[in-house]
Amino acid sequence: MSEPKTVPPEQQECLHLTSSVCPVCLQVLPARVVAEGKQVSLLKECPEHGSYKVPIWPDRDHYQWMRQFRLPELPPEHTVASQQGCPDDCGLCGTHRRRPTLVEIELTEKCNLRCPVCFMAAEEVQAKAAPGPDLSKLATVFSSILKQTGPGTSIQLTGGEPTMRPDLTKIVELGRQTGFAAIEVNTNGVVLGRNPEYAKTLAAAGVSGIYLQFDGLTRQVYETIRGADLLGTKLKALQHCRAAGIQVVLAMTVISGVNQHQMGDLLRFALINRDVVAGVAYQPAFGSGRFDLSHAVRLSMGDVAFMLAEQSDGLLEPYDLWPLGCSHPLCSAATYLMEDGQGSFTPLTRQITPGEYLQLFDPASPQGSVFPDLAEKLAPDSGQAGLSVVVMNYMDAFTMDLERLQECSMTVYQQGGRIVPFCSYQLTTSDGQKRPQPGAGH
Repeated sequence: MSEPKTVPPEQQECLHLTSSVCPVCLQVLPARVVAEGKQVSLLKECPEHGSYKVPIWPDRDHYQWMRQFRLPELPPEHTVASQQGCPDDCGLCGTHRRRPTLVEIELTEKCNLRCPVCFMAAEEVQAKAAPGPDLSKLATVFSSILKQTGPGTSIQLTGGEPTMRPDLTKIVELGRQTGFAAIEVNTNGVVLGRNPEYAKTLAAAGVSGIYLQFDGLTRQVYETIRGADLLGTKLKALQHCRAAGIQVVLAMTVISGVNQHQMGDLLRFALINRDVVAGVAYQPAFGSGRFDLSHAVRLSMGDVAFMLAEQSDGLLEPYDLWPLGCSHPLCSAATYLMEDGQGSFTPLTRQITPGEYLQLFDPASPQGSVFPDLAEKLAPDSGQAGLSVVVMNYMDAFTMDLERLQECSMTVYQQGGRIVPFCSYQLTTSDGQKRPQPGAGH
């Protein structure tokens, strides 16, 4: 990717201008988004490290159609001063255009897996892993988030692996006592699968849902991505959540050449199990300190939309997935599959027009709940369990678009009290080095 093919300017159609970063030094660079036939790419040039051409969408018309969705913006109520500009000292600053709808809290760096694609896999990294904030510190964290964003914000407890914390139930209880109703645990499911009672303790503590790492339906997928055959463990985790009455979102990290062909199978699996599965989140792997994509073709949200449609046996089309509206239109897309009572499913986005979506859109909907909330408005007495289908489009140093970053609503609580966009927090150089974070260590 650092030695792109030279493309004659006359073969390029410039769709728009933006800013990006150099993957080597993270210097902010001017960038162009261009189309060459159907393919859409991001072009940028660092004076020191050369030119980069990064494919970001497989279909020009679909890219333009997605980008034109503009829904109401609710800016953050509390902002910080920015000295250097995006993305160097985000906090969120006064130029940020959307309030957080989800805030992640990293509880630990420790993990009970050694996934080959994760930077935390090394034993030496685990040996040095910080224990994470104690309950007293977390009380301050919850209070800070509440003050900055309000009680309607969704909280996601993550890591590392949050179930490595023996006090996880107390942390959930603490968040609920602070005033948050939506507290989700982002987990690999190992503890949930091995301990039949664990889900019940989380439910009693007040957890609102489980964001379950679920990369496919064959052991080979887990052996490749996670380093172990975990399929049985994942299925038991799902069973235990069902028994505890906890809703689950299946989160699939999609990697070309590994599991991209199982997206349709996972969709059908989720529909069969929608008594416990509230949604499926497809997450094309992004390159950061956590992932090395050198072995795989980089996928975008657009790639996943077209692949998923092809695998869905007509259930979905690429244009059924609409921007969620709580972030930039190129950052997340979704629909909601509604049952007709006779076993057939139709995307909600086929039942309304974009104009009606704009009229009915509720900017206060939590992250990922935009379409389920809309379905409840349209059919409050249907009594049928539907399924959310979401595609996330995370950015790394190659694909970074600062126009998108300034509309990010999926955020991370950072040491020092700042709330920053997820893609800014995860941003690393091509060799895995993070930029210094303002306020860190204080």
